[in-house]
Amino acid sequence: KRTVTATVTLPGGEKVQGRLARIDNFLVTIQLEDGRLRTFRRDGEQPKIDINDPLEAHKALPGVLTDKDMHDVTAYLATLK
Repeated sequence: KRTVTATVTLPGGEKVQGRLARIDNFLVTIQLEDGRLRTFRRDGEQPKIDINDPLEAHKALPGVLTDKDMHDVTAYLATLK
């Protein structure tokens, strides 16, 4: 199972790490190791949030591949049996 984690760095330098439970333009919620949830109000770039999503590169791939790349991959896959 994929686990997206996040580190929230508060203006005073305190860092809170855990599983990313929810994020939107106004709030970020982190599930701590002990299962408790901690929610932080977002105001622009504060607090700083670093998200680690193991599948991020896979999500970005369709935006990087050209139509030719996709046709080449499809043609290659069609040759496999």
